[in-house]
Amino acid sequence: MFKFVLVNILMLVVLVFFTQNSLIFYIEQRFHSSFGLDELLKGSAFSKGAEIFRAFGVFVNTSANVIFENNTQSADGAVFEINKQNDSDIMSFDDNIAEEELAKENISVQMDDENASADTAVIDQSLDDKIVLKQGDSVLITGDSMMQYIGIAARQNYPKLGLKVLDLSKHSTGLLDKKSHNWAQVIKDTLAKNKDIKLLVMLIGANDPWGRSINGKFYELNSSEWREFYTGRVDEIYKIAKASDVKVLWLSLPCMKKTGYAKKIKLLNEIYKSVSEQNGQIFINTSKYLCQNDEYKTHIDIAGKRSKIRQDDGVHISKIGSQILADEILKRIEIE
Repeated sequence: MFKFVLVNILMLVVLVFFTQNSLIFYIEQRFHSSFGLDELLKGSAFSKGAEIFRAFGVFVNTSANVIFENNTQSADGAVFEINKQNDSDIMSFDDNIAEEELAKENISVQMDDENASADTAVIDQSLDDKIVLKQGDSVLITGDSMMQYIGIAARQNYPKLGLKVLDLSKHSTGLLDKKSHNWAQVIKDTLAKNKDIKLLVMLIGANDPWGRSINGKFYELNSSEWREFYTGRVDEIYKIAKASDVKVLWLSLPCMKKTGYAKKIKLLNEIYKSVSEQNGQIFINTSKYLCQNDEYKTHIDIAGKRSKIRQDDGVHISKIGSQILADEILKRIEIE
């Protein structure tokens, strides 16, 4: 019995040693405070475990994308399932929809405005702003679990038009906190190593609408201090992209089912849109395609067929909804 307890304690210590950042991030999201754990571990020998785990995650993601790219070049249209690090998402997420299911769907989204019902998404076809890319250029896909199936659709369809896709979307990430996943650094390093990337696409924020400690003091969501802090995090991404001469296309978070959460998401979208406009880049309001009058919908009519565009959790986007947005991104791209 003693050995059994000892082994379990040792296993728990090893688990915490390597995943401490994810655990602290969860605690902050759940209780809006790290209770000083981050400062306690900072610079200690115990913190080395987080560095090893982070380096391993970067290696796995990079290797998976290289394998996928090589597979796409050797067999056009082939579907290769990329295994990503299995982080538990704070929001519930249906992981049972595999990439191969989206390939089997072979979805072609065309909206018929004349036959549209009252809850059919109305898509604006007057798209004046275009991002000019050349065949062989790469598109960098970044964001949290909201971006996952958009990334899958992009990896399957964009190469057919001569564009390469590097998908780094990752569950349980955000811009509010950099300890578990520093998007600014990841994007900076990725752009430095991949000079063929000419467009950065971002959809993020589902894990961000909470208060946080700033310079040792806690600030509620939408306080002036919080907005200034978060605006700086968003603007940092644009500055990194600009330094590498990379265009940015930012997708808003769509409307949400729960009223309280939906209001918080609107606050984030206001910041995303404002910073995008200040930087002269393209911002897409996803609620325009996935909602009706900014109200949450699970289904819309597509070409006369009732189609599910959101997942059952009231937050995430379905494979069909993701394909709609992947197509909308392409409409903003002009390939020379």
